[in-house]
Amino acid sequence: MPSSMAAGTTKSLLLPPPFASASSRPHPRVAFLAPRPRRSSLLATPAPNATPAPDAADGTNPFAALIQLPHTLWRRTLQPLGDYGFGKRSVWEGGVGLFMVSGAALLALALAWLRGFQLRSRFRKYNTVFEFTQACGICVGTPVRIRGVTVGSVVRVDSSLRSIDALVEVEDDKIIIPRNSLVEVNQSGLLMETLIDITPKDPLPAPSLGPLDPDCAKEGLILCDKERMKGQQGIEALAEEIQPMLSEVRDSDLLKDVETIAKGLADASGDLRRLKSSMLTPENTDLIKQSIFTLIFTLKNIESISSDISGFTGDETTRRNIKLLIKSLSRLL
Repeated sequence: MPSSMAAGTTKSLLLPPPFASASSRPHPRVAFLAPRPRRSSLLATPAPNATPAPDAADGTNPFAALIQLPHTLWRRTLQPLGDYGFGKRSVWEGGVGLFMVSGAALLALALAWLRGFQLRSRFRKYNTVFEFTQACGICVGTPVRIRGVTVGSVVRVDSSLRSIDALVEVEDDKIIIPRNSLVEVNQSGLLMETLIDITPKDPLPAPSLGPLDPDCAKEGLILCDKERMKGQQGIEALAEEIQPMLSEVRDSDLLKDVETIAKGLADASGDLRRLKSSMLTPENTDLIKQSIFTLIFTLKNIESISSDISGFTGDETTRRNIKLLIKSLSRLL
């Protein structure tokens, strides 16, 4: 009977929940199964509005609050963003994007400023044309100087059968070129670089208008924008100054006189060499040495005689007697 009841109980336990019959007596095997304990983990997170506990060391360190100030400001800045669903990663990505956008904006502003500076400097430049008979190495980029200081360069060279026109760009309208200036083409340096030198002459003008002013040409003191001016070659000017002197020397008998003098000097140098070879013989050398010794001995004798005479005339009695003798002789005469 108990076995049949146990079998019935087992069958009732194996039935599905709707068909299982509740029994007040537990199964003997189920009574020995202890319930499995459940582990629960608690994760402590700080509240959004919670403030950290004050550190014990903060009371002793007066700079602790100052050191924690940036961290506190950053946390309070991010707290409103966190309330709207922005995490640390979103804020970091937004900061990087903002930094890139700011850098691009600053770069665009710098480029615009440089472009504007170039435009302003371009509007302050003016052009002038220098006319030369020969190019003499003038090309695009040839420096233009005023008293040795570079003030511009050649931007275009136009050639014709009559002359060479060099279009010069002056860098600043405050740099003026007087109309009485001397414009020359010179070459300097080891590589003989071609230069256009402008030398203002006295009297120096004092213009009231700049070269870009519309009334500059009416004043007529300086070279205005797009005006022309003739230049000359520096070497050619020097050659023109030397040419009259060379023609005068060529026409006169100066060259013949110079040739005659040179020939006479050559003959005299030959005679001196022959005289030297004829006089400096061993016999003449001995005679010259003996004459020198004799002259030295004679000079020594003269020196001793002069010392004796000075000693004789140095006596006071002798000088008095000589004076009396001279007076007596003068009376007799």
